[in-house]
Amino acid sequence: MTATSFPGSLAGQDSVPVRATFSIEPAPLMQGTVRWVVVQLRHDRLVSGTAAGEPIHFEPTPDGQSGRYRGIVAVPLDTSDSLAVTLELTDGVGGVTAEWKIPVTAGNYPRETITVAPGLAKPNAAAAARIQRENARSRQVSLTSRSRSRLWQGPFVVPRAARTTSVFGAGRVYNGELKSRHTGTDFAGAVGAPVVAAGRGVVAMVADFYLAGRAVYIDHGGGLVTAYFHLSRADVVEGDTVVAGQRIGAVGQSGRVTGPHLHWVARYGIISVDPMSLLELEEAVANITPDSSSRTE
Repeated sequence: MTATSFPGSLAGQDSVPVRATFSIEPAPLMQGTVRWVVVQLRHDRLVSGTAAGEPIHFEPTPDGQSGRYRGIVAVPLDTSDSLAVTLELTDGVGGVTAEWKIPVTAGNYPRETITVAPGLAKPNAAAAARIQRENARSRQVSLTSRSRSRLWQGPFVVPRAARTTSVFGAGRVYNGELKSRHTGTDFAGAVGAPVVAAGRGVVAMVADFYLAGRAVYIDHGGGLVTAYFHLSRADVVEGDTVVAGQRIGAVGQSGRVTGPHLHWVARYGIISVDPMSLLELEEAVANITPDSSSRTE
């Protein structure tokens, strides 16, 4: 790949001294996706990093090269033109804060028109309060995952080998009014069809929610969580450790839905991302080489 230089800055200074080689895998960054950020340090030690308000959980790269680390970053759907990646570095005597602005490409997500009963399009006060409580429970799963060590190993898999009926990021137009973005990927399936875990992790929550219906949340560690909505049943309980491809439940039509299907969700911290971008993470590992799409700052 051709190396591309991006401007970086130190706190209170206009430019970053040559201290690290920086890359994104797979490139480019796109709205609503997860990617690896790969850092090759020159002489400093890496203390920590953040992007879009989420910590980057760095680990040594698989190639074992000294001073080389990788961590996941998530690009929010509403990111405009760039994502700020901040690294805390130290030379053993003092520390510096360096920031890179990485260009972000548009997701070009479609719009979908949905007609539902008015009571479903606009929940009443009691339902709205319930939704808020359930959102808080869901959020806590993601916050807890930030402090859990990485559990997933190897590639992620799709939870159903079935037709995709609705893609991540689509604008949801309910009864003629744009209400929200579709923050998951939907798969076709009859009630009772199997649903499997996308990757290794711990079952963090099994719940019955107003919107999501019967739902299973899997904490993959390091801030990464996947969830499986509208199930007819769950075949796991909280605390179970599951592996990629293991059956965790069955397709249903519980919650606010117009028919049976699986709604698959992925979040890095509290950022919702396209779960299909998880499938690219381990594929990108094979392409991480010392000269791969590097940016020297």
